[in-house]
Amino acid sequence: MKAKFPPPFHHHTFETRPFVVVDNVGEIGMWHMPSAISTRLQTIAENATWDLCQSAPNLFQVGNGPAARCDPSLFKRSAANIWGHGTACLCYCWFQQAHDVSPSILHHPLLPDIGIFYQAVPGEKPSPSSSCLKHHRAIVKYLEAIEPVMCIMAAVLRITHPGQFSQCFELSHRIATGVPVNHRQEMVDLLKFWASPFHCMQVIVNRETLNHRDTRGWPLGYDLLGTFGRYSDGVLDLPSIGLSCTYNPGTITGLMGKVLVHGVKPVNGERFCFAQFVRPGVFQHAFPGMEAPQPPRLLPSSIQDNSDYEWERYGGTPRTFRFIPMSRRY
Repeated sequence: MKAKFPPPFHHHTFETRPFVVVDNVGEIGMWHMPSAISTRLQTIAENATWDLCQSAPNLFQVGNGPAARCDPSLFKRSAANIWGHGTACLCYCWFQQAHDVSPSILHHPLLPDIGIFYQAVPGEKPSPSSSCLKHHRAIVKYLEAIEPVMCIMAAVLRITHPGQFSQCFELSHRIATGVPVNHRQEMVDLLKFWASPFHCMQVIVNRETLNHRDTRGWPLGYDLLGTFGRYSDGVLDLPSIGLSCTYNPGTITGLMGKVLVHGVKPVNGERFCFAQFVRPGVFQHAFPGMEAPQPPRLLPSSIQDNSDYEWERYGGTPRTFRFIPMSRRY
């Protein structure tokens, strides 16, 4: 991709302000909101995650996932060891690995996986993730504890991507009221306190995240990231658009994870992240034929001239990404 669409800057840009990134037709590819989560809510998340680590010590795994992101060398073992290290995938509803197929919906000559999203094998039924079944009581308690934090993150999606927000909550209603699933009672228990509109969340503890794209999501949907912990040098890297930005505790970022290459550099201290995402195959199971949500747009009058921050975006037609600072009054 870089060979086809190299960043136009000779130097990498570092940004500390809140901002959005839009393309030349006004579609918003990313929202970045430092200090969006209050100190009180951060403390709630910290305490709840510590309790979860104590009550379910085998929940957080190292090396469980794509090798490029779950290599043991990426996980930090600090002296304080407040939250340990590892990842835990919490999903109230998804298809287990190897139980979906991937037909190409859109064909792109440069990046064919952008237009792919994954559907279930006929006859298969979704269920909660294995971690939610194995550690059911501990995770239900955890969801109840972090509910206020998830409500704030849900409100962010409601503002930044209303279409995706509506589809996600329609899914939870549909799943709870009759779509064929496995382990329905456990799923209902999780939904009682599942305040996030997303049906999947990965809790990532003390891990460096190498630059990547999330190829299994909606082509133009958002992933939502919230970062927490005791550190002060967090950096979110977006190499495909020549940008890095601050990523300190309390930051919320919504971005098209399937489009924008992103990663998180190591920090001095301890951190964990709530990475919320969807699996389109679950939507196809609940709503056959459902189309992916369209991204929100800024009105042309609100797009100011920031020509120093123009980047190429790959896609069916030539576009540029444009950087727009925004007020902290979000």
